[in-house]
Amino acid sequence: MEVFIIHTRRKKQRGQKRKLRTLLKHIDEFEAFQNADELFEHFHVPCAYGFINSQKTSSKVKTAFCKKWIETTERFIKQKPSKFLFCKIVSFISVSSFWDSQIIVFYDEAYYNTFWDRKTPKQFWAQIPDKNLSFARERGIQTSLKEIGYIETMKEDNYIHRDVLWYYGEL
Repeated sequence: MEVFIIHTRRKKQRGQKRKLRTLLKHIDEFEAFQNADELFEHFHVPCAYGFINSQKTSSKVKTAFCKKWIETTERFIKQKPSKFLFCKIVSFISVSSFWDSQIIVFYDEAYYNTFWDRKTPKQFWAQIPDKNLSFARERGIQTSLKEIGYIETMKEDNYIHRDVLWYYGEL
């Protein structure tokens, strides 16, 4: 009986610079304030799951994405029309899964206020107590936006998922 040993290795993430350029171009195409009749509108990361979350994607590429994400939040805040009675712009970066990051434009004050209440048995947010911790500073990203970090715990049946979420914008 022969035994074959198959050596597997993780494939290199090829074309990172090209994929990053495409990702940043798509983020630049985001247009906010199109659905002001709704409670909110939100923007998701416009890329394939594997690229931005891959362990083989370089830290520099991930930092470039984070920088663009925060800059886009700043751009939306600067472009915010004065006609809205209420409008807040907030983005978050999911540390364990950049692909899950979002930019959210809130048009309803009551919804904005309830959005932050995540203390249910299935989902719990605990604010990061150390005010000196900063995801943006760790990555060398300069921003004037307010930054708040949360530890998110999600429970589903026998599965528990923890993530760190960093929020930027009008908090």
